[in-house]
Amino acid sequence: MKTFYQNWKLDQELPMVIHQSTDLSFYPHFHAEVEFVYVESGSILVGANEDKRLLKQGDMAIFGSNDIHYFDSKDLASNMIVVIFHPELVGKSVSWPGDFRFESPFIPADQPGLQTVKAILNRILREKKEAKPGHRLLIQASLLELCAIMQRHLPVHALERESQERIATRKIRIQRILSFIEEHYQEDLSVEAMCVQFGMEPSYFCRMFKKSIGMNFRTYLNTIRVLNATRRLEISDASITDIALDCGFGSVRTFNRVYRELQGCPPSEVRRRKN
Repeated sequence: MKTFYQNWKLDQELPMVIHQSTDLSFYPHFHAEVEFVYVESGSILVGANEDKRLLKQGDMAIFGSNDIHYFDSKDLASNMIVVIFHPELVGKSVSWPGDFRFESPFIPADQPGLQTVKAILNRILREKKEAKPGHRLLIQASLLELCAIMQRHLPVHALERESQERIATRKIRIQRILSFIEEHYQEDLSVEAMCVQFGMEPSYFCRMFKKSIGMNFRTYLNTIRVLNATRRLEISDASITDIALDCGFGSVRTFNRVYRELQGCPPSEVRRRKN
């Protein structure tokens, strides 16, 4: 189960989704599609690549193709509109932005020129729900308008080929690290083992990982283990002890402690709900 790469199965005729979300929490992940979020109310912690921000009502964020991002609603409450669409809907390129980069993925509520964003999103929601003749074209037109006004009114800088390659190299490196963790989370992984695998110094690895992912290596590893354990608790009849050991925890005691810290309840409660 790939927990870090999200492979969206989108409608071929209209490769996009839009939905309203409450108290969204999602581990660091990336996908080829562009993602745009608008905070309707409350607040939520959002991370993107090597930055993070507490977004409040009216604030927005945009993640380009393969940007690593996450959402954290722990001890917070929010309502958001989330739009995810294939880059080809707004151009011929397989990625967007392409030859430029927004100075920040985070957009404040008072950003000049973006007063119409909420109306555009409501228009897309309405067209998607009613599905009247021509709704696909009108939705695509609205997405084009949304991207156009952001490109016009948000600070951007052009990317030379060298800069594009450097950014791509950083993304590929962290994606390979996440891929390795996903494939080996059941093993006795450590910072030292990761540094040997990827030829990095421990201090640099720890700084780079936390800056890119928004959490330290151990917390992320435990998150992946807990997510996989939850899936097994819900679909299998294996004992909690066997699941704990199979998912890389050294003991059921450690598993119970970490699970409660990350999920807010013991694994036995998940098993009871299954039964």
